[in-house]
This record gives sequence, C-alpha cells and structure tokens, in this order.
Amino acid sequence: MTLRLKLFALFAGVTFFATTGVTAVALWREVIRGQELLAREGGALASSGAAAAARWLGEDGVAPGGGQPLGALAHRLLASAPLDRAWVVDRHGAVIGCASRNGGPCPEGVGPSEFQAADWPLQALLRLVTPAGIVAGAPVLRDGQVVGAVEVEFTHDEVTGSARDLALGASVIGAFWIVLGLALAAILLRRVTRPVVSLVAAAGRLAEERGVQLPEPDERELADLVRAFNQMSTRLEERRDENQRLIAGLEERVAEKSRELLRADRLATLGGIAAGFAHEIGNSLNVIRGFAAVVARELPADHPNRADVETIRGETGRAAALIERFLVFARARRVRPMAQPIEPILREAVEVVAPAAAQAGVARALEVEPGLPEITVDAELLRQAFLNLCVNAVQAMQDRGGGALTVRARRAGDGIAVEFTDTGPGLDAETSARIFEPFFTTKASGTGLGLAIVRQAAEAHGGAVEVESFPGHGATFRIRLPATRREEPPA
Repeated sequence: MTLRLKLFALFAGVTFFATTGVTAVALWREVIRGQELLAREGGALASSGAAAAARWLGEDGVAPGGGQPLGALAHRLLASAPLDRAWVVDRHGAVIGCASRNGGPCPEGVGPSEFQAADWPLQALLRLVTPAGIVAGAPVLRDGQVVGAVEVEFTHDEVTGSARDLALGASVIGAFWIVLGLALAAILLRRVTRPVVSLVAAAGRLAEERGVQLPEPDERELADLVRAFNQMSTRLEERRDENQRLIAGLEERVAEKSRELLRADRLATLGGIAAGFAHEIGNSLNVIRGFAAVVARELPADHPNRADVETIRGETGRAAALIERFLVFARARRVRPMAQPIEPILREAVEVVAPAAAQAGVARALEVEPGLPEITVDAELLRQAFLNLCVNAVQAMQDRGGGALTVRARRAGDGIAVEFTDTGPGLDAETSARIFEPFFTTKASGTGLGLAIVRQAAEAHGGAVEVESFPGHGATFRIRLPATRREEPPA
C-alpha cells in the first residue's frame, strides 16, 4: 500500500467517523426529545380524560352505569390523537373501558399511581428497532384518593416517523460532507504526495544523471525538503567534478611515475653496464699508466719522446681518477651511521682544504653554534661531501684572485643545517637548477660528479642539499641533516 493510499484511507476514516458520530449523537438527542414531547402530550390527553372519568369511578370501583361512558371516553381519546390504544383501569389495574385501533385487547397491569417512571435513554433507541409505542397515563382522583387511571399509547409510526425523517436528512447531510471531505482529502494528498513522488523519482535518477534539480512547491515543509534535495544534488555534482579531477590527476601522476620507474629501471641497467665498462677500462688504464711509468723511467731526460710519455701518464691518470669517482658515485657504498657530534667532521674538512685555500688567497672561517645535537651519520661519507663543497668554493674564488669561505653549523628546526658560503662569481638560475645533476659541470676540466656525490651523501642520511646564489654575489650551499632521536629513559 502506497503512502498516498494510506493517507487517503486515514482521511476517509476520520471524515466518516467524525460525520457519522456527530449525526448519531444529534439523532439520538432528537429522538429522545421527540419522545419526551409525545410522553408529555400523552400525559395531557390522559389528564383530560382522567377529569371526566372521575365521575364514574370511586373507591369501590365503577359506579352503576359507568362502564359505557368510560368506554366512550376511551374512544374519544383514541380519535383525538394518533393512538393505538386508550383505556381506563381501576385502582387495582383492571381494565374498565378500552378502545383499540386494531381491535386488540388493552393490557392490564399494576394499580395506578400518581407518579410514572421515566423512560431511560436506551429505550428511545430500542423503539427505533422494536415496534413499541409510547405509553402515557394520568391518575383518576376522587376526594383526594387515586381511584383509577387513564392510559394512552401512541402509534409506533408516530414515535419513529420524525426519527426516520431526521435520520434521512442527517444521512444526506453526512453523505454530502463525507464526499466533500474525501474530495478535499484527495486534492490535499495530491498536492502533498506529488512533490514526494517527484523527489523519489529524482533521487533514483541522481545516480545516473547530473545536476538534477526540482521546482520548489508552495508548502513550506515540502519546499524545505525539495530545497535540501537540490542542495544535496549540487554538492554531489561538485564532489563528482572534484573526484573526476582527482582521478584525472592521479592517472596522470601514475602514468608519470610509471614512465619514471621505467626510465629508472633502464638507467639502473645502463648504470650497471657502465660501471662494468668503467671497471674494465680502469684496469686497462692502470696497465697503460704502469707501462708508461716504466718507459719514462728508462728514457733519458733529454730523449725527444719523454714529453709524449709524460703526457700519456698524465692523461691516463686523469682518466683513471674520473673513472674512480664515477665508480664511487655509481656503487653508492653502504652507509655505516653512528651518533656523533658534527663539529669534528666539519672542522677536519675545513682544515684539509687549508693549503689549497692559502695558495688561492681564500680566507677560511668556521662558526659552530654551541649546544648542537648529535647526528647519526657515516663520518667518512659526510666528510667527503663537506670536502667537495670546500674544494668547489676555493676553486670558484681562485680565478677571481681570492675571497672568503665561511662555514656555519647551526640548529634548524629539529635538525642541523651546515652552510658553505663563498664570495665567488655565483650561479645563474639555470645552473642552480641543474648543479646537482650527475656529469653536469661548468668547469673545463670538471667531472660533474662532485656535487652529485654531495647530494647522494645528504640523502643517504635522511637529509637534503640546496643552493642559494645570484650571479656576482657568491653562493651558499646548505646541507640539512636530522638530529639523533634519543629515547626517553623509563620512568
């Protein structure tokens, strides 16, 4: 059963029971009122007959010759009103005179009384079902004594006729109001359920269609419901667009990562092959350099080929050094970290570069912030990275006739930052973006692996390296390293 049918049945039941209930109460009260009026009218008729019957009734019964007048009295009462019967009884309840419209006998009963019991309310409704009239009576008084009674009984049609007319009119009126109530209920339910049905249908389309919107009805509650649905549809549309953008972005990132992984796999393969070639070439260069050394040792100092042999030795040595640094970068030996302070490692790297700095006219300065936390690093690998940065700074300032190198170690958040600042020629934006790439160099005789090894060392310890530089204003290389995490002692 649908909601519309349930609500319609509810309205119909309420209208029917309300209308029939009011009609039944009104009918019942009108029937009681009509029967009370008939009882009073019958009592008045009986009283008028009782005054005439007092001439023929006494304490000893009917006076001689009184039977005929009392019978005539009963017939006159029967003719004066719509009665079924009229009769006169003595003080003992015996019928003295009787007149019946259908010729039936008159009932005998108890003796007459000055008072007559009133009908109880249910008897008024029972007379509508059972064919019974209303009996009214009046005592016959003589010398202050009750000597008999006059009884009258109205016809059943007289008792129920007005009730039937009233019931018919009430039924017509009730049917009219029931039909009107059901019509209004149908209109109301249509106005209430139509937006609900539309809302249900729109909710079903919301999974497939986009931007479903419904017109707002006039009723405030339904308008609030439809407005909430429209807002939900709008938010779903926004979320759907956002999800599509996210999915497109994720697909693009996945594709990019897939290309990067494929490229990295190829580079790893090529790196392994290149490392193998470099190792074999290095062995050959060592052999060539060894034989060149033997030849140079055996040749006289004034031999014309001695300069060529020395050139061979120098170039093979340079090539061997390049291959050795390439192998250091490619093999990326395993890090053996240990918790230790950074100052001894940094100070040793700055002191190692002292002779080259003095020859190039570069002043050195080391600044270490007090109370720095320890770091967990491989001292040898980190010392090599610091030394590469110091050497690069000295070489950059050597062509300008000298300068100043300032090395600082300070706290940076939860870790340590080590800065190498020089007063050299600086770097442009393009060079700064590529300075840490392998084999990228701005030096005529450089290998392009020094700063790549620096970045490799920093990342191997969970840190990072960055550069800040402007052309003509020097450069600052900064290595960030995390501090050692100390576990709290047990309580």
